[in-house]
Amino acid sequence: MALFVKLKLGGDMSIIELLTIATATILGLFAGGMLTEALLLVPYFRSLKAEDFYRQRHDFGPRLYRFYSPLTIGATLSALTTAIAVIVLDPKNSGPSLIAALLSLSILSTYFLYFRRANLSFAEQRLTATELNRELGRWSGVHNFRTALAIASALVSILAAIKVASS
Repeated sequence: MALFVKLKLGGDMSIIELLTIATATILGLFAGGMLTEALLLVPYFRSLKAEDFYRQRHDFGPRLYRFYSPLTIGATLSALTTAIAVIVLDPKNSGPSLIAALLSLSILSTYFLYFRRANLSFAEQRLTATELNRELGRWSGVHNFRTALAIASALVSILAAIKVASS
């Protein structure tokens, strides 16, 4: 396995270095997407009247899902793959990669623990205007929490790449 760690790709970059840099890039893009949604889309949707929100949600909900689902899954798989590779091939440098993977799994879990149910209630338009306002407040809070996790995951993955490259 040590030979695999030392295998160089076109110069002085090892496979582990490449993985950690790619993961930091993917997690950074993911965090940027989450931050954009938090700062632009969520406030916009919260400003709408219920009937306007449901109409917009009908049009944009599936598009947002098609954008954020692969991004979330790709970021999580990238972080997990990198953490496993670093744990197996370079265990002394595995801490930051493991933390980034755990943060990414936490972000993914919010879909199953909250967003799937909330988004379904929006799609089915089963909330009154008052209930919708309350639920969008909760949705925003959970989204902001996972945005913070995404930013933390991206920052920790940058540290992972630096740690691997400097060893």
